Amino acid sequence: MSDALEKSYAVSITPSETMTTTLPPLNALKAFESAARHLSFTRAAADMHVTPAAVGFQVNALEAHLGISLFERTKGGLVLTPAGRACLPKLRESFRIMRESIELLGRFKDKEPLTIDCPPSFANRWLMPRLHRFLVQYADIDVRIVSRMHGFGLAWTQQAMEANNIRQWLAEVDVVLLLGDGQYTNLDVTQILPLTLTPLLSPSLASRIDLNRPEQLVSLPLLYDDRGVVRGGESYWKMWAQFAHITVPDESHGHHFAHAMTALEAAADNMGVVVSAPDLALSELESGRLVAPFAVLSDCGVAYHAVSASPRRSIDLFVQWIVDEARSTTDASSLLTRTST
Repeated sequence: MSDALEKSYAVSITPSETMTTTLPPLNALKAFESAARHLSFTRAAADMHVTPAAVGFQVNALEAHLGISLFERTKGGLVLTPAGRACLPKLRESFRIMRESIELLGRFKDKEPLTIDCPPSFANRWLMPRLHRFLVQYADIDVRIVSRMHGFGLAWTQQAMEANNIRQWLAEVDVVLLLGDGQYTNLDVTQILPLTLTPLLSPSLASRIDLNRPEQLVSLPLLYDDRGVVRGGESYWKMWAQFAHITVPDESHGHHFAHAMTALEAAADNMGVVVSAPDLALSELESGRLVAPFAVLSDCGVAYHAVSASPRRSIDLFVQWIVDEARSTTDASSLLTRTST
């Protein structure tokens, strides 16, 4: 563009005009930013795929709107005024933030929703610390977690009633993660993690008994993870005591918890010893807040399962991921002093 053409787009600004707080048109701001970057209406026009006259018109309109000159039109071309130089960095930052915001919105476009129903303790202690890996791997799936207790008053052996309840839940969600025997007819069932049980206690309490004599456990304050009982089955303490060939403790004494996570926190706080799933206590076992020096009952007859009603891409991917995750990540067995079947 010739000097005369660049100068022809000058706008007359009178000193009496004051700046308005109303935001100027976006196209005018874009024209100014591009012209400031190139210091040329002609190159800015090529950048914006419009004519130089259109760029000049937008810049003139912006200067008139603001009441401030943004360019000096010189023989050598465009020169930014002090006002133009001052506002340019913030304007460029604003355009960058707008682009990032639009990109962020794009992540939500056409995402496939996946709603997962999961027991609170399994969600808190096992699933959530790992779920970020699934979200990174499958960014096009929008995962939603619903957490609720499953099967109060239902025994693991009441398969027909249990399956009917699961079908009702699956009318609202895509996948149900639950602890059970997995015998749910006409549903897609995949085992994730078998239930194992062992006494868990703080190092301080463990130092008070002979670890070669598990019968001494009943001399300590007892805590109860009541998930077995609330489902109509046997208590975890009873199951492990029979396995270890020790006297079943009097369960009328001690603190009872409906959630494994609260029972495990109580044990880690030196309140007593609890029989529970070591796979839900990995953090405490790794940190040393809890120890598991006794034999592990690994054949409880139940496991955590993923249950769905019908195949779908997001469901299939999640189920395969959670199975692989259970196989590949650190399990509790490497943190236990002893293991046994």
